[in-house]
Amino acid sequence: MNWFYAINGRQFGPVTAEEFAQKTDEGIIKPDTLVWREGMADWRPWSEVAGAAVPRQPEGAPPMIAGSGGAAGEPLDFKFSGTWEGYFRVWIVNVLLTIVTLGIYAAWAKVRKKRWFYAHTSLAGHTFEYLADPKKILIGNIIVAALFLVYSLSAAISTFVQVGLALVVAVAVPWFIARSFLFNARNSAWRGLRFGFHGRYWGALRAYVLLPLLVPLTLGLMLPYMMKERRKWMTENHRFGTTAFGFGGTTSDVIKIYLKGVLFFLPVVAAYVSFFVMMGVSAAKGGGLQAEQIGAGMAVAPVLFFIGIPLAFVGTIFLRARLFSYYWSTTTVGPHVFRGHMRARDLLGLQLLNSLVVSVTFGLMWPWAAVRTAKFHLESIDVVPAGNLDTFVAEAQPPVSAIGEVAGDFMDFDLGFGA
Repeated sequence: MNWFYAINGRQFGPVTAEEFAQKTDEGIIKPDTLVWREGMADWRPWSEVAGAAVPRQPEGAPPMIAGSGGAAGEPLDFKFSGTWEGYFRVWIVNVLLTIVTLGIYAAWAKVRKKRWFYAHTSLAGHTFEYLADPKKILIGNIIVAALFLVYSLSAAISTFVQVGLALVVAVAVPWFIARSFLFNARNSAWRGLRFGFHGRYWGALRAYVLLPLLVPLTLGLMLPYMMKERRKWMTENHRFGTTAFGFGGTTSDVIKIYLKGVLFFLPVVAAYVSFFVMMGVSAAKGGGLQAEQIGAGMAVAPVLFFIGIPLAFVGTIFLRARLFSYYWSTTTVGPHVFRGHMRARDLLGLQLLNSLVVSVTFGLMWPWAAVRTAKFHLESIDVVPAGNLDTFVAEAQPPVSAIGEVAGDFMDFDLGFGA
């Protein structure tokens, strides 16, 4: 049976059921896309036809946007509807074409992947959109590849030239980071309204270069402050339309989270300290280490190391979960607040099972793990609206001149630095 669908008022079709399913998996046909096939009385949103019917208003009531959360304080959940089978089809094509084209297709692969994940992510009944042009990403890939090639070849000229080029690239990295955040935000949209980013070079330099340099110099004591400042810079420079995101996290709260995480490492640290103290005392009494003591040390040290690995892993998972929840719970957009509620034990179970399945299948089940991870992270965040989201979206609309300025930016390309 053939299908028809409509996007932006334009009708497409007929397409076969197989073609229709593929377009659904790729995110071209979204839950709110109008569809029709023989036997249907009228065009209907795909979410209704697929079985996830949108609640209907009583007769005579004004139109309702599904899940718009008009009541202040009523939490709205992020939803992820993708299946690993659907993503596997996108992933395997991306991998094969990237290999065949010697990496050129990587730009298109990135766009297909992001569009698929965005199209299956929804808030208040509306899906997200990824609008990037693969050619822009290809330009960024070419720039990064060219820089790497020139740097590699510069060693044949002289070490001085190579060091100079490395310094130039290091100075440019903050600009790359800011541009990548800008590109990703501009090409992300919800309910037809794009996000934005206003971070500049000096902020990126401080958050990603200068503060990290202080961490080893302070024996790690600056790490909580650096992580908080980096999150603050990233969050407060994002916009939804004309509305700014806010961040209310404090250094003291982040330090407390890190101190709790350090507790997982204390047993191994205490064991190592005790072991070396005992070895030192024994050596002092006996005029030096004996062969038996050296053998015992060589046997005990690896045991302590392997005991430390799972404790360090659990401690890292604990930090990730707590920081995730704290960062989102202190994030706002306009009058609306986010709420993070990720549990460390759930993240631990997710990571262990994902690693096991991906390992035993030699990577073939990576799409399964990626979908589970995306669903887990998204469903660990809520939005608590301060009022009707329809009014908020309308007020966040930028003026026409600003839209034209964004669309005409010549330097709009992606360099892929962590954004």
